Amino acid sequence: MNRLKVFLIFLFSFFGITGIASAHEAYVLPYNTFWAGMKQPFSAEAFDALKSTQNIHITIEIGLSVIVLLIINFFVRRSKFGQRAHSFIERYSHFGPHFVRIAVAVAFFFSALSNSFLGPELHGSLFSYPHIIQIALFAISIMIAVGFLTELAAFAGIVIFVWSMFVFGPYVFTYLNYLGELIVLFLFGMRVFSVDTYLFGPLRKFRYFEKYETVIVRVLYGIALVYAAITVKLLHPDITILVVNTWHLTQFHWLFPSDPLLVTFGAGVVECIIGLFIIFGFEMRLTVLISLFYITLSLLYFRELVWPHILLYGISFNLLVQPEVFTIDHLLFSSHRKAKAWWKRP
Repeated sequence: MNRLKVFLIFLFSFFGITGIASAHEAYVLPYNTFWAGMKQPFSAEAFDALKSTQNIHITIEIGLSVIVLLIINFFVRRSKFGQRAHSFIERYSHFGPHFVRIAVAVAFFFSALSNSFLGPELHGSLFSYPHIIQIALFAISIMIAVGFLTELAAFAGIVIFVWSMFVFGPYVFTYLNYLGELIVLFLFGMRVFSVDTYLFGPLRKFRYFEKYETVIVRVLYGIALVYAAITVKLLHPDITILVVNTWHLTQFHWLFPSDPLLVTFGAGVVECIIGLFIIFGFEMRLTVLISLFYITLSLLYFRELVWPHILLYGISFNLLVQPEVFTIDHLLFSSHRKAKAWWKRP
């Protein structure tokens, strides 16, 4: 029993580091504080956490515990129960695109309502024509929600996203998950429960490439996670350390190490691992479920704004129900090789 307790503590510590401590710093810290930290030169201070022998021991113990979890999940997936469970989930794959469609529409609506773009730290007033951007975001939101000229709305969103790179710099890459969805909507539109169905009929263009829809979303989502982990947590560790100290996270001894620097380093490393797992589709459903749990926990603890996280929920629900094709999981679990043309919309 004691060993089980230790294992669970290590397990929750590992994912807890990236769950609560990796709350989007821009949503937790004041606007000026966050951007002042981001404008500081890159620093490798986060890696100094490994100079402590105690921190190294904690890292090894947590890492071994997670490896054990992955092995257990592997054998559960190989069992008949695991295959039946995942086959049952995939029955609802046709709902996946709608999860993301609704999430994009709602996120863009509240983004425009708060006069920001993608997140509250990207003020819409910094654009050359802020009122035009705000009106465009409202229009894009409504058009995607009802499925009216979806491809045109998505193209307008892509244009604004590219424009934002010149306004806010490479930091916008932390929101590549938006770009992935906009690209998919631009290429394939929305022909289910939409006005476009009656205007244009079934989708005809790019039908061959529609099977890569989930891949586009998954890869850009993973890249966004990795980029945010590296640029914010690992190269600007003072920002995350400030979050840890401000919210007294180290008081939760069962969940966090006592060293704020190790919490910061762990958050960056684990978020990178989660991003890579999603990019390559390795233990993906387990990874997505754990990330969803801690996203929700982070929202409740830090009382962050909900709307910037809506797209994360939409993408996560989509990845949960889609068959794991073009993934490492597909190679590991033979039952998925029998998957048929899952990309065909109902």
